[in-house]
Order: sequence, then C-alpha cells, then structure tokens
Amino acid sequence: MLKKTFLVCLFLHLVLGTIYAQGVDSTLIKIARDYYNRNFNDPTNPSVLAASDTLLDLAAKANDTVMTKFALGAKLDYYYYGQGENRTDSVIAGVNRLKRYARHIKNPELYYWAWSARLVNYYLMQGEYNIALLEAEKMLKEAEEEGNLASIAECYSALTNIYSAKGLPKKSLEFMLKEIQLFERGVTRYHIAFQYSDAAKILIDLGEPEKAPALLKKALDASKSSYHEVTAKMVYVSLYLAQDNAVAAYQALEECRQMFANDPSLRRHLHYLYDVELDYYWKVGNYTEALALLEKQEEALAKTNSLTSLVGLRKKKADILWEMGRKEEAADLYRGYLQEQKKEKEKNEEITTSEFATMLNLQQLNAEKIRLEKISQEEQLQNTRIILFSVVGILFLVFFFWLKQRTLNDKLRRSKDKLDEKNRILIEAKEELNKAKEVAEQSNWMKTVFIQNMSHEIRTPLNSIVGFSGVLVDMLQDNEELQQYVGLIESNSKLLLKLVGDILEISALESNMEINYYAVDVNACCQSSMELTEALFSPDVKVLFEPGCEELVVNSNHSYIVQVLENLLNNASKFTKEGSVTLAYEVKEKEKQLLFTVTDTGIGIPVSEQEHVFERFVKLNDFSQGTGLGLSVSRIIAKKLGGYLIIDKEYTRGTRFLFCIPMQKV
Repeated sequence: MLKKTFLVCLFLHLVLGTIYAQGVDSTLIKIARDYYNRNFNDPTNPSVLAASDTLLDLAAKANDTVMTKFALGAKLDYYYYGQGENRTDSVIAGVNRLKRYARHIKNPELYYWAWSARLVNYYLMQGEYNIALLEAEKMLKEAEEEGNLASIAECYSALTNIYSAKGLPKKSLEFMLKEIQLFERGVTRYHIAFQYSDAAKILIDLGEPEKAPALLKKALDASKSSYHEVTAKMVYVSLYLAQDNAVAAYQALEECRQMFANDPSLRRHLHYLYDVELDYYWKVGNYTEALALLEKQEEALAKTNSLTSLVGLRKKKADILWEMGRKEEAADLYRGYLQEQKKEKEKNEEITTSEFATMLNLQQLNAEKIRLEKISQEEQLQNTRIILFSVVGILFLVFFFWLKQRTLNDKLRRSKDKLDEKNRILIEAKEELNKAKEVAEQSNWMKTVFIQNMSHEIRTPLNSIVGFSGVLVDMLQDNEELQQYVGLIESNSKLLLKLVGDILEISALESNMEINYYAVDVNACCQSSMELTEALFSPDVKVLFEPGCEELVVNSNHSYIVQVLENLLNNASKFTKEGSVTLAYEVKEKEKQLLFTVTDTGIGIPVSEQEHVFERFVKLNDFSQGTGLGLSVSRIIAKKLGGYLIIDKEYTRGTRFLFCIPMQKV
C-alpha cells in the first residue's frame, strides 16, 4: 500500500513539473531549469541543500512557479528520504514552507500533496501511526471546510494508508470506498484502480468474496497502466482461491506471470507476484513449491534487511510446515516468531509512548501559541483604545450619544403615538370580533338544536310509516300490486329515515361531542356490518371477510366502526353487480394503526372524482339509491376517531376504500 502511495506522489510531482509559468523571462527560466537538471539527480546528495537555495533565487528572479516548487520540494525530499540531523523538525519545516507557497499561488493540489505525501507518509515510515492519523484528520477537516473534493480524496487516500499500516483493514476499506465514491462522482484519481483492487482484496480477506467481482471489474475498467491491470488480476487469483476454484485461480496466475514476463516495467514489483504464487501453492496443497518460493523471498528480504517482512514470511513457513506434519521445525519457527513479535511489541510501545508525548507537546505548544497571540492582540487593542480615547474619543462619543439620544427620543415619541392609535383600533376590532363570535356561536347552537328537533319530529312519523308499511306488506300478501306499492312506500320511507339519521349524525359530530372509548372486538364489528348489509347484495356477488387476526380487541367505539363499515359495504353493493366484495383488516404494528379495507370489483370511481365523492350530497350516479351523505359521514367519523378514510388510487379493478384508525390494544 505504501509503495503504491509513493508512486502516486511521484506521479503528482511529475505532473506539477509540466506546468509552465506565464509572462516571465524565458532566458531566466531556461537557466533555472538547466541548473535543476544538472544538480538534482540524487535527492539524498548533501549538495542538494545549497543547490536548492540557489535554484530558489533563480526561480524568484525568473518568476518561475514550477522551479520554485521544485526548489522547496528538493530540500524537503533530502530530509524525507533519510538524510541530515533532526529529520522530523526539518521535514515539518519543509512541509510548512511548501504549504505556505502553495497557498500563495492558490494551488490546493500542491498544498495537500505536501501535507499527505510528505508529512503523513514520513510519520508512517517512522512507525508513528498516531501522529500520522492526527495530521490526516486535521488535513481532512481543513479540506472539508474548503469543500474541495479532489483535496478530500487525497485525505481519504492518506487515511487508507494509515489504517492499513495499523493493521485495521475494515477502517482502511471504509476510506478506500469513500475515495472511490468521489472518483465515481467525477474527481480525477489517476491510481484509483489500485483502490478498487485493494478494496476487493480486503473484502476477500474479511470473508466477503461475493462483493469483490464488481470492484475488480471497475479496477480493470479504470486501469491506465499494465501495473494497474496486473494488480487487479492478482486479486482475481485470491478471489478464485476463496471460491475454491483452483482451475480458475491457476489460469489467472498464469496470465499474471505472462504479463510480468512480457513487460519489463513490472519486474520491480515482482515480489507482489511471489506473494500471490505463495498463496496459490499453499491453498492447493503444493507445499513443496510454497516452501521453495518462501526460501527465495527470504533470500531477497535478507539482502534488503527488511526485518518485519522477513518475520512475517517465517510465520507463513511455520504454518506450512505445521500443515505438512513437520511440527518440530514449525515449533522452532513459531518460537522465533514469538520472540520477534515480543521485540516488535516493545518497540511499538516505545514508539507509541513517544508519539503521545510528541502529541501532548504539540498541543501544549499550540495552546501556548494561542495564549501568547491572544495576549499580544489584547495589548495592541488596549494601546489603540487608550490613544483613540485620549485624542478625540471622549468629545466624539459625548456628541454622538447626545445626538443619538435626541433622535431616539423623537422616534420613541412618534412610535408611542402610533402604537397607542393601533392599540385603540385593535381593542375596537377585538370587541367587534367577540360580538361576532358570540352571534356565530349562538347561531350555530340554534342551528344544531333546530336540526335535532326537526330530525326528531320527522323521525317519529317516519318510523311509524316504516313500521305500518311492514305490517301492510304482510297483510296484503294476496294482492301483489298493492303489496308492490306498499313495499315502495316502505323502501322510500327507509331512505328518508336514513337521510334524517345522517343529517342528525353530521350535526352531532360537528358539535364537538366527545366519543366514548371502550373495549371493541374487531371481528365482531366486521361481522355486524356484514349482517346489516348482506341483503343488499346481488346473488351474483360473493361477500368475503378476511380477518387479520383470529381475535383482536382494541380500545375504540363499536358503533362508529360498524357505521363506517356498513356505509362502505352499502356503497359497494350499489355498484357491484357481479364478482366479489371483500372486507378485510390488517394490523400495522410499526405505525400502531388498524387498517380496514373494503374492496369491490364494481365499476370503480374515476381518479378525478375520488375526493369529490366525500363531499355532502354528492352522487356520481343520479339514478342510484342513497342520499349522498354516507361517505361524508364516514370520513367525519374516521377523523373523530383519529384516523382517515381514503380511496386506494393504485387499485384499478374496481374500488378499494382504506379506513384507518389508531390501534390501542386492550
């Protein structure tokens, strides 16, 4: 991961070198660049320090921003790559110089490159992961405040490297995916193929290989070099091994070997191929080849004195020997590994202690710096105030406050007069409104009393007519014609009685009457409403009931629930001549609601009329029986119960009413 990051930084450094300064002396530019080409071939040569100062002077005279960047960067790189005393302080100073210059020329790419690729990576190379993390988080916070997505992506890349070095693959994956998201939103990331491949490898190692193929496909699509491509294909070997597909893994490995053989630029990355080959031989049980490859890698690492990687290889060798049954040899290697781990742990603890001490010192220095700056500012401000007040302050303020006071008094006087006038008008308006309110309330009360009295007076004779009509029907069974007339009188009397009942119900509901709540059996409510309306349906219509529970008791009002369901079933009977009508309910536990549905296969209601039908005295078919008040009364009841009554617009094979009330189980 760190080696890939180094390549990213090197590429960015080269890209910056292609930007030419505008409006400067071309002769001086040529001199500066010739000087750079002669003296900066080896960043670790001590002569770079003096040469960088000379180059900085030449670049300043030529007004060449590119050479200025290289002059500042060359001195920084001398310490970054391990030269000179007090390296950490020198690296920090060099990074800060480069950052200040980047701000001066308004180049955020250079600013965050210096911070990430030099300062953060330096701490990673030193094993000071916590300080690196602190710097990366500060960098991310600053980038987010600026809102520069390219800079934020650079910060995510730095955090990815830090968590990878700390051995936290899940956190590393988190920031990889964030960088990938920015790339997919249009942010340019030249080496994004590495992030796709590394994210896929982490998912495979975490036991989630099913998520890897999509990332690997994107890695191949985003590849801009053979190194990008072969990295993705090496991860395919790990994927196939995780899927126990040894044949596909071997084919992918052979393809990687062919690419390394054909492309000389890939040979410096040959150790990555060795790692993949080792995993393959180990997984398929070819321990002999695996051990031979391990010995080859051990020889290479011993030459570079890479102790940490060498210890890791010996741990792998011990694991292979153990699986081969050579347990004594494996045990010896394990002992050596544990001893090295102990040494590494002690070393890490020393580094961590040093890191925390450094972080504490930095915080103390920052706090002291802020305190001193604040004291200095306060002293300067105090001196300024003394001088100002001693010369003209007192006279000016006296005059100003006197003039201001006079103006404010005049404004207050005028405002008070206007406010008094408005208060008087408001008081009069309030009195008129109170009188109008009393008149309206009296009128509303009188209207309610009148409707109730009239409804009662009309209901009494109508009940008699309905009752005696029923008697006459029984008495005139022999005379079919008279029986038909009497039946017509009875049915129309019932309709008139229903109209009066609906009007009385609306009047009662609108009079702010309180609804009584008690234990209600939902299934019993549904059965009652079906019994009240079953005679209204055509013989060709199936009336179905689909309860949501075998037994359900809620805290509500039985009469009102039955009345709404009866009205909905009555409405369905008028417009459904064949098919079915289904009464059902379901419990919505999450919303704490009880939802009734009445579904028919009738003629349906046009979408444009679905709200209109809830208005009073509205009938879409003037020739159908009814008063046009049933749905209006039902919606008022639904609202009184704390719910709603609507038509399901998505249902198109007829009409479906949705009657919902709050559910409080008993």
